[in-house]
Amino acid sequence: MAAAMTRSREADGLDFVTTEEDLAAEYDNPLDFDPRTDILIAEAEGDTVGLARIWREDREDGRKVYGHSVELLQEWRGRGIREELFQYNERHIRTIAKRDGREGASFFHVWANDSDNEWKSIIEKNGYRPAQHVLDMDRSLDDIPDMPLPDGFEIRPVRPEHYAKIWEADRESSLLDWDFSESRWDDDHFKTFMKTSVFQPGLWQVAWNGEMLAGMVLNYIVEEENRQLGKKRGHTEHVFVREQYRGKGLARALLARSFQVLKDQGMDEATLGMEVENPHDPLRLYEGMGFRIVKHYTWYQKPLS
Repeated sequence: MAAAMTRSREADGLDFVTTEEDLAAEYDNPLDFDPRTDILIAEAEGDTVGLARIWREDREDGRKVYGHSVELLQEWRGRGIREELFQYNERHIRTIAKRDGREGASFFHVWANDSDNEWKSIIEKNGYRPAQHVLDMDRSLDDIPDMPLPDGFEIRPVRPEHYAKIWEADRESSLLDWDFSESRWDDDHFKTFMKTSVFQPGLWQVAWNGEMLAGMVLNYIVEEENRQLGKKRGHTEHVFVREQYRGKGLARALLARSFQVLKDQGMDEATLGMEVENPHDPLRLYEGMGFRIVKHYTWYQKPLS
């Protein structure tokens, strides 16, 4: 399944690798889907060639959102298989929404690379409309700027007793996101997060002001991703500075330290994703730190009713 998902995305212009480790963590304690009913495997000649998946999210505005995707190996495209799996997902979602009594306040939810590709074409042909835009950015790890921490802050090694505060800070940073869902920040999701390949506290840069977590960048490196893509890149995600500490250069200092941490691990580049509609408008910050836009993505939605 992991291989089919990764190869399908590659054919759609996405550098997005799913690892067996992450699937195992997700399926060990499924929270937003039921693997017995919400995944349909496409097989041919004894091999997995694709899969259709759905998941559910409860939004803070009371809406129920049903996300779905269909991955299919490129050599099996052009036969109507992906289109049929897409329609299967929609029928399955409508059945679930009817059972939940949520047809009237529910949406289909999918995402795609903005370049011309088969998946985007299927989405648009089925009446989905853009809801949110995302930028994929990267920068070389050459010429890392020297940006010391502002006075009054210090970086401390991340220990298990810090995890809960870091998780809560990450939740706080997401409160204004267009797709914020409180249900994704419970203890069960936290435990699943700690089993994934991106949980690498040894690479995190977390700044403290006394006992207050002031800001952070939760860096990670996915070795399987780099092996498959032929890259040496690390991720600088979950960039956050608490409101009362903004405007002091803390985010820049944390990013600069993150670049050095990744370089020390043998990486050549850093990458991050940014929502265009982010209310804090961090694009100037990221471009000022040397990031450049390499790809655009769009989240699409369509009402069930």
